[in-house]
Amino acid sequence: MAGNAASIFWLEEYSGKPLTPVGSKRKAKSKKLEFNGWGSKPLIEFLESIGKDTTEKISQHDVSDIIGKYINDNNLTNPAKKKRVLCDERLYSIFGRKTISRIKVYDLLETHYLENQDAWDDDFFFSSEEENLGEEKKCLRLEKKTYQKKRGFETPKSCFAAIIPENIKLVYLKKSLVLDLSKDFGSFEAKVVDSFVRIKSDPNNFLQKNSHQLVLVKGMKKVSGTNDVNADILLQVSNFVKDVRISMLSEDDFSQEECEDLHQRMKKGLLKRPTVVSSCTFCTIHNITF
Repeated sequence: MAGNAASIFWLEEYSGKPLTPVGSKRKAKSKKLEFNGWGSKPLIEFLESIGKDTTEKISQHDVSDIIGKYINDNNLTNPAKKKRVLCDERLYSIFGRKTISRIKVYDLLETHYLENQDAWDDDFFFSSEEENLGEEKKCLRLEKKTYQKKRGFETPKSCFAAIIPENIKLVYLKKSLVLDLSKDFGSFEAKVVDSFVRIKSDPNNFLQKNSHQLVLVKGMKKVSGTNDVNADILLQVSNFVKDVRISMLSEDDFSQEECEDLHQRMKKGLLKRPTVVSSCTFCTIHNITF
């Protein structure tokens, strides 16, 4: 397979879950907060109701402390969940919720400062007219972005690569290629670790139906006292008790059944699942022509 790392397209593993519009997880507010000077009207009214002077701006940190004291003085902590606050009428006017997390008070105050509105206008507020058309547009944008991620090089760090032959081939090293890489021993380990190689299955493992299996290279070590340069390099691989010499590696392509066996071992937790980013990083580091 010709090409290099720059032109490789990784396929993400499909979760099977339907796409959810961004806006469905957060109900948008149809109206902006009204502001009275430096702070929102609900916040200013709350502070003034408890005797605070709002002529000069009170910092977000100080307001958070004021609300914390107000919570303690009025016994608004949830008896069953100490980290939750039961909002009274005054706090509800600010946060619009019956309960809030105590550690989130500071963050929830951010929208109540006029200085923060430029950022929040774009992210959280839109008119009722935009709301009618917004869901369809946002869903289409999400589908487009998802398609681009499946086709493109830039992918989310948390995304697992699909365990299919087309992907595994990109990080599969045949014996001849490992031999070539071993000529530069200084960079050999960095280029081989996290790749897949093919070896004969353990004949004593009756659960292994295939004659060969794909294994992940986890590390390597040198054995002293040998004259053969290649013989004194041992690969430490996954799901195999003994270290593997380069001469033990296969020069043939792996089969669909062997790829499926690899997938099953990953599903059982016997082997870590590669992510799109880690796999693409592997290809970039190696700059290998497949």
